[in-house]
Amino acid sequence: MRFGSMGWGVLAIAVAAASPAFADDDDENKPTPRSIIENAPDSDWRPLDPENTLYMDLPSGQVVIELRPDFAPGHVARIKELTREGFYDGLTFHRVIEGFMAQGGDPNADGTGGSSKPDLKAEFTRDSAEVEHFREIGRDRMAPRLGYVDGMPTAAAPEGLRSFLKGGRVDVWPVHCPGVMSMARATDPNSANSQFFLMIGDSRLNLDQRYTAWGWIVDGFEATRRIVRGEPPSRPTPIIRMRIGSDIPASERADIKVLKTESATFIDYLKADGDVSEDGFVKDICEIKVPVKAEGELEL
Repeated sequence: MRFGSMGWGVLAIAVAAASPAFADDDDENKPTPRSIIENAPDSDWRPLDPENTLYMDLPSGQVVIELRPDFAPGHVARIKELTREGFYDGLTFHRVIEGFMAQGGDPNADGTGGSSKPDLKAEFTRDSAEVEHFREIGRDRMAPRLGYVDGMPTAAAPEGLRSFLKGGRVDVWPVHCPGVMSMARATDPNSANSQFFLMIGDSRLNLDQRYTAWGWIVDGFEATRRIVRGEPPSRPTPIIRMRIGSDIPASERADIKVLKTESATFIDYLKADGDVSEDGFVKDICEIKVPVKAEGELEL
Protein backbone atom coordinates (compact mmCIF):
# COMPACT_ATOMS: atom_id res chain seq x y z
CA MET A 1 0.00 0.00 0.00
CA ARG A 2 1.21 3.49 -0.85
CA PHE A 3 0.52 6.54 1.28
CA GLY A 4 0.25 10.05 -0.06
CA SER A 5 1.48 13.04 1.92
CA MET A 6 -1.95 13.55 3.50
CA GLY A 7 -2.08 9.91 4.64
CA TRP A 8 1.30 10.14 6.35
CA GLY A 9 0.22 13.35 8.11
CA VAL A 10 -2.91 11.76 9.50
CA LEU A 11 -0.97 8.68 10.61
CA ALA A 12 1.69 10.81 12.35
CA ILE A 13 -0.96 12.80 14.20
CA ALA A 14 -2.71 9.63 15.34
CA VAL A 15 0.53 8.08 16.61
CA ALA A 16 1.59 11.28 18.34
CA ALA A 17 -1.77 11.52 20.07
CA ALA A 18 -1.72 7.90 21.21
CA SER A 19 1.93 7.54 22.18
CA PRO A 20 2.00 9.44 25.51
CA ALA A 21 -0.84 7.38 26.96
CA PHE A 22 0.79 4.09 25.95
CA ALA A 23 4.16 5.31 27.24
CA ASP A 24 2.66 6.29 30.59
CA ASP A 25 0.96 2.91 30.96
CA ASP A 26 4.18 1.08 30.09
CA ASP A 27 6.24 3.14 32.52
CA GLU A 28 3.77 2.51 35.34
CA ASN A 29 3.77 -1.24 34.82
CA LYS A 30 7.44 -1.69 34.04
CA PRO A 31 9.45 -3.03 37.01
CA THR A 32 12.50 -1.03 38.06
CA PRO A 33 15.92 -2.58 38.64
CA ARG A 34 15.52 -1.99 42.38
CA SER A 35 12.05 -3.52 42.56
CA ILE A 36 13.30 -6.61 40.74
CA ILE A 37 16.10 -7.08 43.26
CA GLU A 38 13.89 -6.29 46.25
CA ASN A 39 11.50 -9.05 45.15
CA ALA A 40 14.22 -11.63 44.53
CA PRO A 41 13.60 -14.88 46.43
CA ASP A 42 15.98 -15.87 49.20
CA SER A 43 17.22 -18.72 47.01
CA ASP A 44 18.71 -16.16 44.58
CA TRP A 45 21.14 -14.88 47.22
CA ARG A 46 24.35 -16.58 48.33
CA PRO A 47 26.52 -15.94 51.41
CA LEU A 48 30.28 -15.54 51.24
CA ASP A 49 32.53 -18.46 52.15
CA PRO A 50 34.51 -17.27 55.23
CA GLU A 51 37.59 -19.22 54.10
CA ASN A 52 37.58 -17.28 50.84
CA THR A 53 36.73 -13.86 52.21
CA LEU A 54 39.45 -11.28 52.85
CA TYR A 55 38.96 -8.32 55.18
CA MET A 56 41.21 -5.34 54.48
CA ASP A 57 41.06 -2.57 57.08
CA LEU A 58 42.02 0.88 55.79
CA PRO A 59 41.97 4.19 57.68
CA SER A 60 38.84 5.08 55.69
CA GLY A 61 36.99 1.84 56.42
CA GLN A 62 36.82 -1.88 55.81
CA VAL A 63 37.04 -3.48 52.37
CA VAL A 64 35.55 -6.97 51.97
CA ILE A 65 37.04 -9.04 49.14
CA GLU A 66 35.89 -12.37 47.80
CA LEU A 67 38.88 -14.57 46.97
CA ARG A 68 38.55 -16.60 43.79
CA PRO A 69 40.49 -19.87 43.81
CA ASP A 70 38.37 -20.96 40.85
CA PHE A 71 40.36 -18.48 38.74
CA ALA A 72 43.71 -18.26 40.53
CA PRO A 73 44.24 -21.06 43.09
CA GLY A 74 47.98 -20.44 43.47
CA HIS A 75 47.64 -16.70 43.96
CA VAL A 76 44.75 -17.07 46.41
CA ALA A 77 46.81 -19.56 48.44
CA ARG A 78 49.67 -17.02 48.56
CA ILE A 79 47.40 -14.15 49.62
CA LYS A 80 45.97 -16.31 52.41
CA GLU A 81 49.40 -17.46 53.53
CA LEU A 82 50.86 -13.96 53.72
CA THR A 83 47.73 -12.55 55.32
CA ARG A 84 47.81 -15.16 58.06
CA GLU A 85 51.46 -14.38 58.69
CA GLY A 86 50.60 -10.69 59.15
CA PHE A 87 52.83 -9.80 56.20
CA TYR A 88 50.52 -7.11 54.83
CA ASP A 89 49.71 -5.40 58.12
CA GLY A 90 51.16 -1.90 58.10
CA LEU A 91 52.30 -1.94 54.47
CA THR A 92 51.22 0.96 52.27
CA PHE A 93 49.84 1.64 48.83
CA HIS A 94 53.02 2.94 47.23
CA ARG A 95 51.74 3.55 43.67
CA VAL A 96 48.25 4.89 43.13
CA ILE A 97 47.11 6.19 39.75
CA GLU A 98 43.74 7.91 39.48
CA GLY A 99 41.42 6.12 37.08
CA PHE A 100 43.71 3.10 36.98
CA MET A 101 44.77 1.20 40.11
CA ALA A 102 46.23 1.25 43.64
CA GLN A 103 49.28 -0.96 44.20
CA GLY A 104 50.52 -2.26 47.55
CA GLY A 105 51.97 -5.30 49.28
CA ASP A 106 55.64 -4.27 49.00
CA PRO A 107 57.71 -4.24 52.23
CA ASN A 108 60.14 -1.86 50.50
CA ALA A 109 57.29 0.53 49.61
CA ASP A 110 58.83 1.35 46.25
CA GLY A 111 57.85 -1.48 43.94
CA THR A 112 61.08 -3.47 44.33
CA GLY A 113 60.22 -5.78 47.21
CA GLY A 114 58.39 -9.00 47.89
CA SER A 115 58.18 -11.87 50.33
CA SER A 116 60.79 -14.57 50.90
CA LYS A 117 58.54 -17.08 49.16
CA PRO A 118 59.09 -18.22 45.57
CA ASP A 119 57.47 -16.34 42.71
CA LEU A 120 54.15 -17.56 41.39
CA LYS A 121 53.26 -19.13 38.08
CA ALA A 122 50.90 -16.99 36.00
CA GLU A 123 47.19 -17.79 36.19
CA PHE A 124 45.88 -15.38 33.59
CA THR A 125 43.13 -17.61 32.14
CA ARG A 126 41.27 -20.84 32.82
CA ASP A 127 39.64 -23.38 30.57
CA SER A 128 35.92 -22.64 30.55
CA ALA A 129 35.28 -26.36 31.10
CA GLU A 130 36.90 -25.98 34.55
CA VAL A 131 34.90 -22.93 35.65
CA GLU A 132 31.38 -23.38 36.98
CA HIS A 133 28.48 -20.92 36.94
CA PHE A 134 29.62 -18.85 33.95
CA ARG A 135 26.52 -16.87 33.00
CA GLU A 136 26.94 -15.30 29.59
CA ILE A 137 25.07 -12.01 29.18
CA GLY A 138 26.30 -10.85 25.76
CA ARG A 139 29.32 -9.45 23.94
CA ASP A 140 31.08 -6.19 23.20
CA ARG A 141 33.85 -4.89 20.93
CA MET A 142 36.57 -6.42 23.09
CA ALA A 143 35.20 -9.89 23.84
CA PRO A 144 32.91 -12.29 21.94
CA ARG A 145 31.42 -13.50 25.24
CA LEU A 146 30.91 -11.51 28.41
CA GLY A 147 29.31 -12.56 31.63
CA TYR A 148 29.84 -13.39 35.28
CA VAL A 149 31.06 -16.25 37.39
CA ASP A 150 29.49 -15.85 40.83
CA GLY A 151 29.71 -12.07 40.62
CA MET A 152 33.16 -11.84 39.02
CA PRO A 153 33.01 -9.99 35.65
CA THR A 154 34.34 -12.40 33.07
CA ALA A 155 35.11 -12.71 29.35
CA ALA A 156 35.56 -15.83 27.26
CA ALA A 157 36.42 -17.09 23.79
CA PRO A 158 33.59 -18.69 21.75
CA GLU A 159 32.79 -22.18 23.03
CA GLY A 160 32.22 -23.36 19.48
CA LEU A 161 35.93 -22.98 18.74
CA ARG A 162 36.98 -25.69 21.19
CA SER A 163 37.54 -28.34 18.51
CA PHE A 164 39.70 -25.92 16.51
CA LEU A 165 41.87 -24.53 19.31
CA LYS A 166 45.22 -25.90 20.43
CA GLY A 167 44.69 -28.46 23.14
CA GLY A 168 40.93 -28.05 22.85
CA ARG A 169 41.02 -25.25 25.42
CA VAL A 170 38.57 -22.35 25.47
CA ASP A 171 39.91 -19.55 27.62
CA VAL A 172 37.85 -17.67 30.17
CA TRP A 173 39.32 -14.81 32.18
CA PRO A 174 38.33 -12.14 34.72
CA VAL A 175 38.08 -8.63 33.31
CA HIS A 176 39.90 -5.76 35.02
CA CYS A 177 36.98 -3.57 36.02
CA PRO A 178 36.86 -1.31 39.11
CA GLY A 179 36.88 -3.41 42.26
CA VAL A 180 38.78 -6.36 40.79
CA MET A 181 41.90 -7.45 42.70
CA SER A 182 44.94 -8.49 40.67
CA MET A 183 48.60 -9.35 41.18
CA ALA A 184 51.53 -7.11 40.29
CA ARG A 185 54.55 -8.61 38.55
CA ALA A 186 57.74 -7.75 36.70
CA THR A 187 58.31 -8.38 32.97
CA ASP A 188 58.41 -12.14 33.48
CA PRO A 189 54.79 -13.43 33.49
CA ASN A 190 55.76 -15.82 36.31
CA SER A 191 57.20 -13.19 38.65
CA ALA A 192 54.23 -12.28 40.91
CA ASN A 193 55.08 -12.62 44.58
CA SER A 194 53.38 -10.44 47.21
CA GLN A 195 52.50 -7.17 45.52
CA PHE A 196 48.92 -6.71 44.39
CA PHE A 197 46.71 -3.95 43.07
CA LEU A 198 43.04 -3.08 43.25
CA MET A 199 41.35 -1.65 40.22
CA ILE A 200 40.11 1.94 40.42
CA GLY A 201 39.21 2.26 36.73
CA ASP A 202 38.54 0.14 33.65
CA SER A 203 41.78 -1.31 32.25
CA ARG A 204 40.55 -4.33 30.35
CA LEU A 205 42.47 -3.44 27.22
CA ASN A 206 45.85 -3.27 28.97
CA LEU A 207 45.58 -5.87 31.73
CA ASP A 208 43.21 -8.69 30.73
CA GLN A 209 44.99 -12.01 30.10
CA ARG A 210 48.29 -10.40 31.13
CA TYR A 211 47.86 -10.17 34.91
CA THR A 212 46.35 -12.62 37.38
CA ALA A 213 43.06 -11.48 38.91
CA TRP A 214 42.40 -13.26 42.21
CA GLY A 215 39.33 -11.60 43.71
CA TRP A 216 36.81 -8.77 43.67
CA ILE A 217 35.60 -6.19 46.17
CA VAL A 218 32.14 -7.21 47.36
CA ASP A 219 31.66 -4.40 49.88
CA GLY A 220 33.53 -1.27 50.93
CA PHE A 221 34.74 -0.01 47.57
CA GLU A 222 33.96 3.51 48.81
CA ALA A 223 36.85 3.21 51.28
CA THR A 224 39.30 2.80 48.39
CA ARG A 225 38.36 6.21 47.03
CA ARG A 226 40.28 7.78 49.92
CA ILE A 227 43.53 5.96 49.21
CA VAL A 228 46.00 8.81 48.59
CA ARG A 229 46.99 9.09 44.95
CA GLY A 230 50.54 9.55 43.66
CA GLU A 231 53.68 7.81 42.36
CA PRO A 232 54.60 7.75 45.19
CA PRO A 233 51.81 9.36 47.22
CA SER A 234 52.83 12.25 49.45
CA ARG A 235 51.30 10.43 52.44
CA PRO A 236 50.92 6.74 51.51
CA THR A 237 47.77 5.06 52.80
CA PRO A 238 48.53 2.11 55.07
CA ILE A 239 46.82 -1.24 55.31
CA ILE A 240 45.97 -1.39 59.00
CA ARG A 241 45.48 -5.15 58.85
CA MET A 242 44.26 -7.97 56.62
CA ARG A 243 42.41 -11.06 57.87
CA ILE A 244 40.75 -14.15 56.43
CA GLY A 245 37.08 -14.45 57.34
CA SER A 246 37.37 -17.92 58.83
CA ASP A 247 39.99 -16.60 61.28
CA ILE A 248 37.53 -14.02 62.62
CA PRO A 249 34.83 -14.85 65.18
CA ALA A 250 31.51 -15.34 63.41
CA SER A 251 30.00 -12.48 65.42
CA GLU A 252 32.56 -10.06 63.94
CA ARG A 253 32.16 -11.06 60.29
CA ALA A 254 30.15 -8.87 57.97
CA ASP A 255 26.75 -10.25 57.02
CA ILE A 256 27.00 -10.09 53.24
CA LYS A 257 25.02 -11.85 50.55
CA VAL A 258 25.55 -11.59 46.80
CA LEU A 259 22.86 -11.99 44.17
CA LYS A 260 23.52 -15.13 42.16
CA THR A 261 24.57 -13.93 38.73
CA GLU A 262 23.39 -17.20 37.18
CA SER A 263 19.84 -16.47 38.38
CA ALA A 264 16.93 -15.30 36.22
CA THR A 265 16.56 -12.37 38.62
CA PHE A 266 19.99 -11.05 37.67
CA ILE A 267 19.17 -11.20 33.96
CA ASP A 268 15.87 -9.40 34.55
CA TYR A 269 17.78 -6.77 36.54
CA LEU A 270 20.22 -6.20 33.66
CA LYS A 271 17.39 -5.84 31.15
CA ALA A 272 15.48 -3.40 33.34
CA ASP A 273 18.62 -1.32 33.80
CA GLY A 274 19.31 -1.27 30.05
CA ASP A 275 22.75 -2.83 30.42
CA VAL A 276 22.34 -5.23 27.48
CA SER A 277 20.76 -4.31 24.14
CA GLU A 278 18.18 -6.44 22.38
CA ASP A 279 20.85 -7.87 20.07
CA GLY A 280 23.06 -8.93 23.01
CA PHE A 281 25.55 -6.05 23.06
CA VAL A 282 26.77 -5.25 26.57
CA LYS A 283 26.99 -1.48 26.91
CA ASP A 284 29.70 -1.42 29.60
CA ILE A 285 30.36 -4.41 31.83
CA CYS A 286 32.53 -2.26 34.09
CA GLU A 287 29.53 -0.05 34.87
CA ILE A 288 27.30 -2.93 35.98
CA LYS A 289 26.85 -3.23 39.73
CA VAL A 290 26.24 -6.74 41.04
CA PRO A 291 23.59 -6.41 43.77
CA VAL A 292 24.78 -7.08 47.31
CA LYS A 293 23.05 -7.13 50.69
CA ALA A 294 25.29 -5.91 53.49
CA GLU A 295 23.88 -6.23 57.01
CA GLY A 296 20.46 -6.59 55.42
CA GLU A 297 20.73 -3.37 53.41
CA LEU A 298 20.51 -3.57 49.62
CA GLU A 299 23.44 -2.06 47.73
CA LEU A 300 23.02 -1.25 44.04
